[in-house]
Amino acid sequence: MKKTILLLLIIVSFYSLKAQESSESSSPGKKIFIGAKIGYGITNYESTLKSEKDFAKMAYDNLSYGILAGYKLNSLISFQLEGNFAQYGARKIIPTYIYSANSPLLAPIGTTSTVDHVDMDIFSIDVPVTIKLSLKEGDFSPYIYAGVNYGINVLGRSYIVRKITYNEVSDYRTSTDDITARIVSNEFAPIVGCGAIVKMFKLSFFGDIRYKYGFTNLSNVDNGLGFTNSALWVSAGVLLDL
Repeated sequence: MKKTILLLLIIVSFYSLKAQESSESSSPGKKIFIGAKIGYGITNYESTLKSEKDFAKMAYDNLSYGILAGYKLNSLISFQLEGNFAQYGARKIIPTYIYSANSPLLAPIGTTSTVDHVDMDIFSIDVPVTIKLSLKEGDFSPYIYAGVNYGINVLGRSYIVRKITYNEVSDYRTSTDDITARIVSNEFAPIVGCGAIVKMFKLSFFGDIRYKYGFTNLSNVDNGLGFTNSALWVSAGVLLDL
């Protein structure tokens, strides 16, 4: 970890000197920018127990929406703050991480209704703070970035899917349960990413890929079990220089 931080500082210092040399021969541009973005995410939940890493199946149908603002330190280095509303889904979780084994929500109803599987969604307000390094100047600018994401988990839902069998015919019914109190409220996670900006007229359009590494135990249930959440986000958006 220390080597990674040192490498990042060296890269920032190099690009800072490079941008300073470039800015000496060019007029200063606009420093502040704002924007909006939308993202599609793949989430992966893992158990904190090494013996049960497959706590849940990956979810591929997650969306995020957000706004952002930033400050350009120079032509190559900028700082960015975002506010995103994001969905983090988990499919076919181990339900006893959320509920007790004797929970009536998981109990069979007669001989015809049993729990087939349980899904879960956590809805979060994400506040990423990042430092971005542009790899070149011009109308097309690839970039890399790193930072930290502060997540505020505002809502948790489970979807209990029951299999109902009658006369050898099966049907499935889903009931929803609020599990917000069973999820921790705050989460810190490192993030890294890369992308590119294309300038057109007075606007700039961007697309990037971001990875969020979750290491915070998100379980608020005192049962000795826990789980983390990592995600890969693909985003696109628009920027406006002020």
